[in-house]
Amino acid sequence: MRTVSLGHLVLEDGVIEKPEWEYSVNGRVTQLSDGALPDWNYFSDVVASCKVTVNLVLVRDELKLPHDAVLGWVLVARSSASNIITTSPPQAVLDGVQEVSLLVPASAVGGIMTLELEMALLTPSAAQSARFAPSKVGHTVYRHSSKLILEGDAGQLPILPVSFRDHGIKNPEAALWWLRLLSKDLHDAVEATLWMWLNTDNPQLRPLIDHTESETGDVWMQVLKMDFIRQLLREAVAHPDLDPAHDYPEGSLGALLLGVVRLIGGSVNEVRSKYADDPGRVEAGLQGVVLGSAR
Repeated sequence: MRTVSLGHLVLEDGVIEKPEWEYSVNGRVTQLSDGALPDWNYFSDVVASCKVTVNLVLVRDELKLPHDAVLGWVLVARSSASNIITTSPPQAVLDGVQEVSLLVPASAVGGIMTLELEMALLTPSAAQSARFAPSKVGHTVYRHSSKLILEGDAGQLPILPVSFRDHGIKNPEAALWWLRLLSKDLHDAVEATLWMWLNTDNPQLRPLIDHTESETGDVWMQVLKMDFIRQLLREAVAHPDLDPAHDYPEGSLGALLLGVVRLIGGSVNEVRSKYADDPGRVEAGLQGVVLGSAR
Protein backbone atom coordinates (compact mmCIF):
# COMPACT_ATOMS: atom_id res chain seq x y z
CA MET A 1 0.00 0.00 0.00
CA ARG A 2 1.30 3.43 -0.97
CA THR A 3 1.92 6.16 1.58
CA VAL A 4 -0.18 9.27 1.09
CA SER A 5 0.75 12.56 2.73
CA LEU A 6 -1.23 15.76 2.30
CA GLY A 7 -3.11 14.17 -0.57
CA HIS A 8 -0.15 13.01 -2.69
CA LEU A 9 2.25 10.09 -2.79
CA VAL A 10 5.56 10.24 -0.96
CA LEU A 11 8.54 7.87 -1.12
CA GLU A 12 8.53 4.82 1.11
CA ASP A 13 11.49 4.17 3.42
CA GLY A 14 14.31 2.48 1.55
CA VAL A 15 13.60 3.93 -1.89
CA ILE A 16 16.35 6.52 -1.25
CA GLU A 17 19.58 5.22 0.28
CA LYS A 18 20.44 6.92 3.57
CA PRO A 19 22.22 10.20 2.70
CA GLU A 20 25.78 10.84 3.86
CA TRP A 21 26.37 14.20 5.59
CA GLU A 22 29.62 16.18 5.68
CA TYR A 23 30.26 19.47 7.46
CA SER A 24 32.89 22.16 6.95
CA VAL A 25 33.79 25.02 9.28
CA ASN A 26 35.60 27.96 7.69
CA GLY A 27 36.50 25.85 4.67
CA ARG A 28 37.80 22.82 6.59
CA VAL A 29 35.98 19.50 6.80
CA THR A 30 35.17 18.82 10.45
CA GLN A 31 34.42 15.49 12.08
CA LEU A 32 31.47 15.34 14.45
CA SER A 33 32.08 14.47 18.09
CA ASP A 34 28.95 13.02 19.73
CA GLY A 35 26.81 15.01 17.33
CA ALA A 36 28.71 18.28 17.92
CA LEU A 37 30.95 20.43 15.74
CA PRO A 38 33.97 20.93 18.02
CA ASP A 39 35.73 23.49 15.77
CA TRP A 40 32.76 25.85 15.50
CA ASN A 41 32.64 29.31 17.09
CA TYR A 42 30.32 32.30 16.76
CA PHE A 43 32.28 33.77 13.85
CA SER A 44 32.26 30.60 11.75
CA ASP A 45 30.20 29.85 8.68
CA VAL A 46 29.11 26.22 8.30
CA VAL A 47 28.84 24.37 5.00
CA ALA A 48 26.61 21.30 5.07
CA SER A 49 26.92 18.83 2.21
CA CYS A 50 24.69 15.83 1.65
CA LYS A 51 25.63 13.00 -0.72
CA VAL A 52 22.62 11.02 -1.86
CA THR A 53 22.09 8.16 -4.31
CA VAL A 54 18.90 8.06 -6.41
CA ASN A 55 17.39 5.46 -8.71
CA LEU A 56 15.35 7.96 -10.68
CA VAL A 57 13.37 5.30 -12.59
CA LEU A 58 12.30 3.73 -9.30
CA VAL A 59 11.45 7.12 -7.80
CA ARG A 60 9.23 8.06 -10.74
CA ASP A 61 7.52 4.69 -10.60
CA GLU A 62 6.84 5.01 -6.86
CA LEU A 63 5.37 8.48 -7.33
CA LYS A 64 3.52 7.68 -10.61
CA LEU A 65 5.34 10.58 -12.29
CA PRO A 66 5.77 10.89 -16.09
CA HIS A 67 9.25 11.52 -17.50
CA ASP A 68 8.65 15.24 -18.13
CA ALA A 69 8.03 16.01 -14.46
CA VAL A 70 11.10 17.45 -12.73
CA LEU A 71 11.97 16.78 -9.10
CA GLY A 72 14.35 18.96 -7.12
CA TRP A 73 16.50 18.93 -3.99
CA VAL A 74 16.66 21.70 -1.42
CA LEU A 75 18.57 21.93 1.86
CA VAL A 76 16.99 23.89 4.73
CA ALA A 77 18.85 24.99 7.88
CA ARG A 78 17.20 26.19 11.09
CA SER A 79 18.94 27.19 14.31
CA SER A 80 17.54 27.26 17.83
CA ALA A 81 19.54 30.42 18.48
CA SER A 82 18.26 32.43 15.53
CA ASN A 83 14.98 32.96 13.68
CA ILE A 84 16.84 32.98 10.35
CA ILE A 85 16.04 30.09 7.99
CA THR A 86 18.64 29.39 5.29
CA THR A 87 17.82 27.42 2.15
CA SER A 88 19.82 26.24 -0.86
CA PRO A 89 18.70 27.01 -4.42
CA PRO A 90 16.60 24.19 -5.93
CA GLN A 91 18.74 21.56 -7.62
CA ALA A 92 17.25 19.07 -10.09
CA VAL A 93 17.27 15.45 -8.94
CA LEU A 94 19.60 13.32 -11.08
CA ASP A 95 19.97 9.60 -11.47
CA GLY A 96 22.90 8.17 -9.50
CA VAL A 97 25.11 9.86 -6.91
CA GLN A 98 24.53 13.56 -6.29
CA GLU A 99 25.73 16.13 -3.76
CA VAL A 100 23.62 18.97 -2.36
CA SER A 101 25.33 21.73 -0.37
CA LEU A 102 24.33 24.77 1.68
CA LEU A 103 26.39 27.60 3.16
CA VAL A 104 24.95 28.72 6.50
CA PRO A 105 26.43 32.10 7.53
CA ALA A 106 27.64 32.70 11.08
CA SER A 107 24.77 35.13 11.68
CA ALA A 108 22.26 32.27 11.24
CA VAL A 109 24.07 29.65 13.33
CA GLY A 110 23.99 28.80 17.03
CA GLY A 111 22.55 26.49 19.66
CA ILE A 112 21.31 23.36 17.89
CA MET A 113 21.10 23.49 14.10
CA THR A 114 18.64 21.28 12.23
CA LEU A 115 19.36 20.49 8.59
CA GLU A 116 16.68 19.03 6.37
CA LEU A 117 17.16 17.56 2.90
CA GLU A 118 13.91 17.72 0.93
CA MET A 119 12.88 16.36 -2.46
CA ALA A 120 9.95 18.19 -4.03
CA LEU A 121 8.27 18.67 -7.38
CA LEU A 122 9.90 21.50 -9.36
CA THR A 123 8.05 21.21 -12.67
CA PRO A 124 4.74 19.35 -12.98
CA SER A 125 4.05 17.06 -15.90
CA ALA A 126 2.26 18.52 -18.93
CA ALA A 127 0.12 15.40 -19.01
CA GLN A 128 -2.74 14.70 -16.66
CA SER A 129 -1.39 13.44 -13.33
CA ALA A 130 -2.14 9.97 -12.07
CA ARG A 131 -4.31 9.73 -8.99
CA PHE A 132 -2.38 10.83 -5.84
CA ALA A 133 0.76 11.67 -7.86
CA PRO A 134 2.43 14.95 -6.79
CA SER A 135 1.10 17.55 -9.19
CA LYS A 136 1.88 20.99 -7.80
CA VAL A 137 5.18 22.85 -7.49
CA GLY A 138 6.53 22.35 -3.97
CA HIS A 139 4.80 19.05 -3.26
CA THR A 140 7.35 17.38 -0.97
CA VAL A 141 7.91 13.66 -1.49
CA TYR A 142 10.95 12.94 0.71
CA ARG A 143 12.64 14.38 3.81
CA HIS A 144 15.78 13.45 5.71
CA SER A 145 17.10 15.50 8.65
CA SER A 146 20.29 15.88 10.65
CA LYS A 147 20.99 17.79 13.88
CA LEU A 148 24.22 19.50 14.93
CA ILE A 149 25.04 20.52 18.49
CA LEU A 150 27.01 23.73 18.19
CA GLU A 151 27.17 25.04 21.75
CA GLY A 152 27.14 21.90 23.87
CA ASP A 153 25.53 21.48 27.28
CA ALA A 154 27.35 24.37 28.94
CA GLY A 155 26.77 26.89 26.16
CA GLN A 156 29.23 29.50 24.96
CA LEU A 157 28.91 33.24 25.16
CA PRO A 158 26.15 33.90 22.59
CA ILE A 159 27.96 36.27 20.25
CA LEU A 160 26.91 37.42 16.80
CA PRO A 161 29.16 39.66 14.65
CA VAL A 162 26.92 42.49 13.38
CA SER A 163 27.50 45.78 11.56
CA PHE A 164 26.28 48.58 13.84
CA ARG A 165 26.26 50.91 10.84
CA ASP A 166 23.43 48.82 9.38
CA HIS A 167 21.45 49.43 12.60
CA GLY A 168 21.79 53.19 12.59
CA ILE A 169 24.22 53.46 15.53
CA LYS A 170 25.93 56.87 15.69
CA ASN A 171 29.73 56.68 15.20
CA PRO A 172 29.54 52.93 14.49
CA GLU A 173 33.32 52.55 14.26
CA ALA A 174 33.61 53.48 17.97
CA ALA A 175 30.90 51.28 19.52
CA LEU A 176 31.89 47.88 20.95
CA TRP A 177 28.95 45.56 21.61
CA TRP A 178 25.25 45.43 22.33
CA LEU A 179 23.36 42.99 24.56
CA ARG A 180 20.32 42.16 22.43
CA LEU A 181 17.45 40.77 24.48
CA LEU A 182 14.70 39.58 22.15
CA SER A 183 12.24 38.66 24.90
CA LYS A 184 11.59 39.48 28.55
CA ASP A 185 9.66 36.25 29.12
CA LEU A 186 11.48 34.45 31.94
CA HIS A 187 10.39 31.04 30.63
CA ASP A 188 11.85 31.54 27.14
CA ALA A 189 15.02 29.66 26.23
CA VAL A 190 18.16 31.78 26.52
CA GLU A 191 19.60 30.46 23.27
CA ALA A 192 16.63 31.86 21.34
CA THR A 193 16.24 35.23 23.11
CA LEU A 194 19.61 36.60 24.16
CA TRP A 195 22.60 37.63 22.03
CA MET A 196 25.66 39.79 22.47
CA TRP A 197 26.07 41.63 19.19
CA LEU A 198 29.73 42.33 18.42
CA ASN A 199 30.35 45.42 16.29
CA THR A 200 32.21 44.50 13.09
CA ASP A 201 32.66 48.20 12.21
CA ASN A 202 35.14 48.77 15.08
CA PRO A 203 38.70 47.98 13.88
CA GLN A 204 39.91 47.53 17.47
CA LEU A 205 37.73 44.42 17.76
CA ARG A 206 39.33 42.65 14.80
CA PRO A 207 41.54 40.49 17.09
CA LEU A 208 38.41 39.28 18.89
CA ILE A 209 36.66 38.54 15.59
CA ASP A 210 39.55 37.15 13.55
CA HIS A 211 42.02 35.83 16.14
CA THR A 212 40.08 34.69 19.18
CA GLU A 213 42.96 32.54 20.43
CA SER A 214 45.51 35.36 20.34
CA GLU A 215 46.61 37.16 23.52
CA THR A 216 44.82 40.36 22.46
CA GLY A 217 41.71 38.44 21.47
CA ASP A 218 41.70 36.65 24.83
CA VAL A 219 41.92 39.97 26.72
CA TRP A 220 39.01 41.36 24.73
CA MET A 221 37.02 38.18 25.41
CA GLN A 222 37.51 38.50 29.17
CA VAL A 223 36.32 42.10 29.07
CA LEU A 224 33.36 41.11 26.93
CA LYS A 225 32.36 38.26 29.27
CA MET A 226 32.54 40.55 32.30
CA ASP A 227 30.39 43.20 30.65
CA PHE A 228 27.97 40.52 29.49
CA ILE A 229 27.42 39.31 33.07
CA ARG A 230 27.22 42.88 34.37
CA GLN A 231 24.42 43.63 31.91
CA LEU A 232 22.65 40.44 32.90
CA LEU A 233 22.77 41.61 36.52
CA ARG A 234 21.21 44.89 35.46
CA GLU A 235 18.43 42.98 33.69
CA ALA A 236 17.90 40.78 36.75
CA VAL A 237 17.46 43.62 39.26
CA ALA A 238 15.23 45.55 36.83
CA HIS A 239 12.91 42.65 35.97
CA PRO A 240 9.78 43.02 38.16
CA ASP A 241 8.67 39.39 37.79
CA LEU A 242 11.91 37.59 38.66
CA ASP A 243 10.97 35.28 41.54
CA PRO A 244 13.57 33.08 43.31
CA ALA A 245 10.79 30.80 44.56
CA HIS A 246 9.71 29.96 41.02
CA ASP A 247 11.14 26.86 39.35
CA TYR A 248 12.22 28.22 35.97
CA PRO A 249 13.04 25.67 33.25
CA GLU A 250 16.71 24.78 32.81
CA GLY A 251 18.23 26.99 30.12
CA SER A 252 15.54 29.66 30.48
CA LEU A 253 16.08 33.41 30.88
CA GLY A 254 14.70 33.26 34.45
CA ALA A 255 17.16 30.52 35.46
CA LEU A 256 20.05 32.50 33.95
CA LEU A 257 19.17 35.77 35.70
CA LEU A 258 18.72 34.04 39.06
CA GLY A 259 22.12 32.42 38.57
CA VAL A 260 23.74 35.84 38.15
CA VAL A 261 22.01 37.16 41.30
CA ARG A 262 23.26 34.16 43.27
CA LEU A 263 26.84 34.98 42.28
CA ILE A 264 26.57 38.02 44.53
CA GLY A 265 24.65 36.31 47.31
CA GLY A 266 21.49 37.26 49.14
CA SER A 267 17.92 37.35 47.94
CA VAL A 268 16.74 39.10 44.79
CA ASN A 269 15.22 41.89 46.88
CA GLU A 270 18.46 42.32 48.85
CA VAL A 271 20.51 42.59 45.66
CA ARG A 272 17.97 45.02 44.20
CA SER A 273 18.25 47.18 47.31
CA LYS A 274 22.06 47.14 47.25
CA TYR A 275 22.11 47.90 43.55
CA ALA A 276 19.74 50.83 43.93
CA ASP A 277 21.91 52.21 46.75
CA ASP A 278 25.33 51.72 45.14
CA PRO A 279 25.38 49.93 41.75
CA GLY A 280 29.13 50.47 41.37
CA ARG A 281 29.89 48.55 44.55
CA VAL A 282 27.64 45.66 43.54
CA GLU A 283 29.26 45.47 40.11
CA ALA A 284 32.73 45.58 41.69
CA GLY A 285 31.74 42.62 43.86
CA LEU A 286 30.53 40.80 40.76
CA GLN A 287 33.89 41.46 39.08
CA GLY A 288 35.68 39.87 42.02
CA VAL A 289 33.55 36.74 41.83
CA VAL A 290 33.67 36.32 38.03
CA LEU A 291 37.27 37.29 37.35
CA GLY A 292 38.51 35.61 40.50
CA SER A 293 37.02 32.27 39.45
CA ALA A 294 38.67 32.57 36.04
CA ARG A 295 42.19 32.54 37.51
